[in-house]
Amino acid sequence: MINLEKLKPILEGYKKYFPSHWDDEKYKWEAVKHFQNHWDIDAKNFGDMFKIATDKTFNLLASGYAYPRGMITNFAKADDEATREMFKNLFDENQDLATRVDAFQTASEELRAKYDDGTWRNHYQNTNAISTYLWLRYPDKYYIYKYELYRAAAQELETDYMPKRNGSVDSLIGGYQMYDEICEAIKADTDLKVMLQQAMVPSCYPDPELRILTIDVGFYLTRFYLEERKTEQEEGEWFPKDYSPKLSVEEWIELLNDRSVFTVGSLQIMKRMKDYGGQATCTQLSVKYGENKNFYNSGSSSLAKRVAEKTGCEVPPDRDSGNARWWPILYVGKDAGKDEEGSYIWRLRSELADALDHVDLSEASLYVDDAPSIWKISHGAIPEHNRIKFENRKVAVVHSETGAKATSKITQGQSFMEQIRKGDYFYLCYGNSIRLLGQFTGENAVLNPEMSDGWYEREYKIIEISKAFSAYNGVHKWWAPNDNSTCIKVEIGDKPLFETEILKPYFGMTLNELYGKDADAHGYWWLTANPKIWSFADIKIGEEQNYTLYNENGNKRRVFQNFLDAKVGDIVIGYEANPVKKIVALARITQANDGNAIYFEKIEGLATPIEYLALKECPELKKMEFFVQPNGSLFKLTKGEFDFIMDIIRDENPLQKSDATNQKYSKDDFLSKVYMTEERYDVLEALLRNKMNVILQGAPGVGKTFTAKKLAYAMMGEVDDSRIEMIQFHQNYSYEDFIMGYRPDGADFKLTDGIFYRFCQTAANCPDKEFFFIIDEINRGNMSKIFGELLMLIEKDYRGTKATLAYSGMPFSVPENLYIIGMMNTADRSLAMIDYALRRRFSFFEMEPGFNSEGFTNYQKAFGNESFNALIDQIKVLNKEITEDKSLGRGFQIGHSYFCGREEKGVDDEWMRSVVEFDILPMLGEYWFDEPTKLQRWEKNLRGVFDD
Repeated sequence: MINLEKLKPILEGYKKYFPSHWDDEKYKWEAVKHFQNHWDIDAKNFGDMFKIATDKTFNLLASGYAYPRGMITNFAKADDEATREMFKNLFDENQDLATRVDAFQTASEELRAKYDDGTWRNHYQNTNAISTYLWLRYPDKYYIYKYELYRAAAQELETDYMPKRNGSVDSLIGGYQMYDEICEAIKADTDLKVMLQQAMVPSCYPDPELRILTIDVGFYLTRFYLEERKTEQEEGEWFPKDYSPKLSVEEWIELLNDRSVFTVGSLQIMKRMKDYGGQATCTQLSVKYGENKNFYNSGSSSLAKRVAEKTGCEVPPDRDSGNARWWPILYVGKDAGKDEEGSYIWRLRSELADALDHVDLSEASLYVDDAPSIWKISHGAIPEHNRIKFENRKVAVVHSETGAKATSKITQGQSFMEQIRKGDYFYLCYGNSIRLLGQFTGENAVLNPEMSDGWYEREYKIIEISKAFSAYNGVHKWWAPNDNSTCIKVEIGDKPLFETEILKPYFGMTLNELYGKDADAHGYWWLTANPKIWSFADIKIGEEQNYTLYNENGNKRRVFQNFLDAKVGDIVIGYEANPVKKIVALARITQANDGNAIYFEKIEGLATPIEYLALKECPELKKMEFFVQPNGSLFKLTKGEFDFIMDIIRDENPLQKSDATNQKYSKDDFLSKVYMTEERYDVLEALLRNKMNVILQGAPGVGKTFTAKKLAYAMMGEVDDSRIEMIQFHQNYSYEDFIMGYRPDGADFKLTDGIFYRFCQTAANCPDKEFFFIIDEINRGNMSKIFGELLMLIEKDYRGTKATLAYSGMPFSVPENLYIIGMMNTADRSLAMIDYALRRRFSFFEMEPGFNSEGFTNYQKAFGNESFNALIDQIKVLNKEITEDKSLGRGFQIGHSYFCGREEKGVDDEWMRSVVEFDILPMLGEYWFDEPTKLQRWEKNLRGVFDD
């Protein structure tokens, strides 16, 4: 049942909405009339008839991503009669509706599969399309079903019914029942019926049962009523409500043109707020355009104070509570959402926003240039004795009121005070004499103590001393020494000329060499791969790949300028589109465009890819070029956006720690810990290097797990657990755990990478290092079920060879630097033999008790304990008997590890008794459960070690 009280305001709102929207919405009534006049199930050419009959449906049967009408016409061209039969069955009212809908979808998929010409990836005959066909044929009985609209209506009207996103027939039928209740309420409203009748024109279906009107009310409910209410609620959240500076648009325009109020930094804040849509948090502006959050926060408060001082406008009543209370002069605000960084979302006051449309903001940079800027600084007007002091102290000094050049609205003093950033480069000159090349090291300009009175300084470090102090006589530019200027930035377009005129002749370096010393001088890009064409998985680490500037038809790729702007050293976020929809790799531009392509190399594959939705839901990234207009392949990232994404990437994919911190580990270290002869170690290492896959098999307690990890250390030459992954198989272990599979994700399921898949990606990122995947109890799992298509790929001869994975349909290979070590307990009677398919891909190394090894002998001697020596002698005799027992054999011996690990605590009778009673004897009870005499004899022998 629907809540009729909740429906009343909706119907009243619809009455006000209807007159102004009728011209836009009457096409629904016209579509039905047209269909009814042209539908003929027995037409000679069904496809042509269908196309004509549905000619007025427009967006009802087509959208930007789906075209069910177009697919029906394709089906009819391929098999006209089969398509006709589909609709005959769908419109047969003698059959159950659910059966008809299912049958229609099944028949559609069969036609798609049978006649697919390579472009029919989907038949698009979902419940929305099928309900539209039913509505067109029986407009007095059916409605158009659309999940989003029905869900919103169900929530607002508080029904028990709630549609599911899975496109089920049950959701459609439940939605029809809800709309029936809405329709009955509409029929009871005389005003609505009269309003519709008066608006009708001859081209419209008369809609006697008001089913079409009900559809339109549902559309209004979702697209207008709820949106209007949401807007009203949001407007109510903005504060302060009871304060305004009472400045008109004209007054704001005057202020915007006054550089004593709106400084360069202030104009940048305004320009970026306007570009972002007029409202944003400081973090969002920082991520999109650059600068830190405080630049926008404190900059806005300082600007608001200057506005108040200049105009004498009314100020916020609690202005004495700190800088944060000044911003209402410029903005209204509201609390940021729980998923948004920052405390407030600021929105430009409407008068200020309008004023910004009427002023020239071209001199305010929208983005902070990723590369450091280059400046000319002149000390020509400074006395000689102070110049020497300033060079000794390494400070550049400029007066804060140094005027603007020509018609520029930004003074040179403002540039020095506000625009220079830490890391920017500059060259220093005395008039026409070029002195040095430096880089600013301080964040802010500070008052100069020698000259004070408006003179400010910035600290720097020296990059190079000029090769010649003679007068410059080259090209004349504002930034050149032969211009009477003090603080001028070399614009991007002039940088090549600066390189030719100043950087090369006076300092002997190129721009690339200068920027090569700066880690932040490169740009950032987002590159989308279409997995149906190519994949980042196809590229090895360090392998170069090209991406053409023109598509296969010879047309420029979208956002063509991005391909021209990409430079050597720029960093690339590698994203794979549908069906993967994840960030999967990082790359680096290796060669800028040569007229045909750009070139890049893969530098890292992500062991844990980053989901598209994890980024899409971040408010800080909503203005990212890829999200604003995703059509294309190469998209620009700001440094803030790149850093934000990299924080997410590194949370899931931490960098490997430095090798310098790892403890070295050698074969001698192995032999000192693992009781094995050197000859046996050499055999074991050779087996693993030759086969790349080995299984350590042996009796309980022979140290298989301990040996596996120490073997990995010895082969790596260091203790690095980040290059080792250890798991244990069991009867329920599956391919989905190991490689990939669908896992619960809230109410849905998502494709999740398994542990082996992720570890292979990690190993592939470091091809010059060895990685080890250790599997305990390898024979307890269903090998074929767990490994799937990887049974072939783990073979040494197929390492690096790609196969298509079952779930993702993406290529995958096991890297050549990954070793697999399995462990198998030969004494477990409950386990079947390991299957042959896996057996032939592994070498098997028998691990034996190490009681006679040099290592264990030294370990035993160090205790000097007679009882321990006697116990070990008994165990050796016991193992000989177990080996000779035809029902057991050498694989059932007692391992030495039961008696190890006592270096610090030593051995005593209590500990030895516990090993015998709780480890050894229970095992013998399993071995000789049907030979009680033999068991009793060994109970007596072992316990007798401790008898006085």
